[in-house]
Amino acid sequence: MDSIRYPSIQISFLNLPETKRQSIYYQPAGDSCFRMKGYSEKINPPWQPFHAQDINVPDFPATTLEHAPEDVERQIGLAREEYKQLRTQINRIKSRIQDADLQSLSKNVAPITSVNLKPVTTLKGHNNKVSSFRWSSDSRTILSASQDGFMLLWDAATGLKSNAIPLHSQWVLSCAICPNGNLVASAGLDNNCTIYRVSRKDRIQQNIVSIFKGHTCYISEIEFLDDNSILTASGDMTCALWDITKSKRINEFADHLGDVLSLSAAPTETEGNGNVFASGGSDGYLYIWDKRVPTSVQSFFVSDSDVSKVKFFRNGNTIATGSDDGCTNLYDLRSDCRIANYSLSRSIHGATPVQQQTYIMSNMDYTAPSGTLARASPYSPAIGTVSSSFIDNQGVISMDFSRSGRLLYVSYTEFGCAVWDLVKGEIIGKLDGHSDRISGVATSPDGLAICTGSWDMTMKVWSPAYM
Repeated sequence: MDSIRYPSIQISFLNLPETKRQSIYYQPAGDSCFRMKGYSEKINPPWQPFHAQDINVPDFPATTLEHAPEDVERQIGLAREEYKQLRTQINRIKSRIQDADLQSLSKNVAPITSVNLKPVTTLKGHNNKVSSFRWSSDSRTILSASQDGFMLLWDAATGLKSNAIPLHSQWVLSCAICPNGNLVASAGLDNNCTIYRVSRKDRIQQNIVSIFKGHTCYISEIEFLDDNSILTASGDMTCALWDITKSKRINEFADHLGDVLSLSAAPTETEGNGNVFASGGSDGYLYIWDKRVPTSVQSFFVSDSDVSKVKFFRNGNTIATGSDDGCTNLYDLRSDCRIANYSLSRSIHGATPVQQQTYIMSNMDYTAPSGTLARASPYSPAIGTVSSSFIDNQGVISMDFSRSGRLLYVSYTEFGCAVWDLVKGEIIGKLDGHSDRISGVATSPDGLAICTGSWDMTMKVWSPAYM
């Protein structure tokens, strides 16, 4: 035995100064082999079995093994840097042949000057911040999950609660409702995805169908693909597809080099895209997947910061990403390039003083007593200037398209929910009304309403003023 193999590092026993006596035992089962401190080495005949004997084995320096994990991490870091450099070169080549983007092709399109949405219903019932919520496929029901330990089902029109489901774990980060509305799911910091059956008789009941265990870190987002399968994204750098009827994992998707923070399934009504979904992670990449294969089919480098949210456009050919640097990007899967960029910082700094004042005043809290100066909200900058701390905390939390696709609703960490005109690349309004951070925004499938959830423990349903 001249050497052994240990975590991809060859350690030689020759020419080492120190030796010590160690016992090596023969294990008379299967292939002949030596056993020493957990290592094994195959021995071919005509070696004869023996029960125990002492031989001199040179000892190798312990420092070699201690630095092995660091060496692996260094190699991973070098591989990441090389990958980024190659990706940069590819993007540079693609940019040379990209002759247009969305804004340049829409110069003659008339701008939208205002947003005519108003809050029509406020949903109150949670005793802690609203972590996640989803519309049902028929736009009649809203599912919400909170860290108070409950998921609630709401009638979107009346604002009344129809069901309350006690959670298996209160540390929930995401929830989902299946297309037929019979199953709901929750997932979060317990690393598990729990499936519940919605009871039509008992309004408060925990009817657990399955608990999917397999992720080794928190689950950041979940989404039903259909009534029998669900996708999960996790901090263990993987996504997983689970079969609910068989209660097992079907496939695992592992290309990310950081936490997977968001996923989005392509619209089911889009022909040919029923098997496609997208994911974004802390490695700054957007990956496009086909659920039938374990490797990604397309990828984009988005930003050096976390990609916190991804969302498919309703045609299934375009996808939006939101990142912690406050930028939202549109990518076209057919042309394999970015077609638009929307920066909150650039929009505010590039605005006129009157527009800046409008942005600032729209974030003010005017609940101060009469006769006193209105107090600035802690989630807004001071009057008159856009503070640096405000610009530094501009990460995208959530976003969704309008039914027409002309507008994009984006919830930011400290700015609230902005309404973007995608064609002109301008902020045309905000959805104000919550007293704390807006944790999510979602458009109803029929396009007639918008829902926002907040850390103030409430949700609001918005509809056009003419309705």
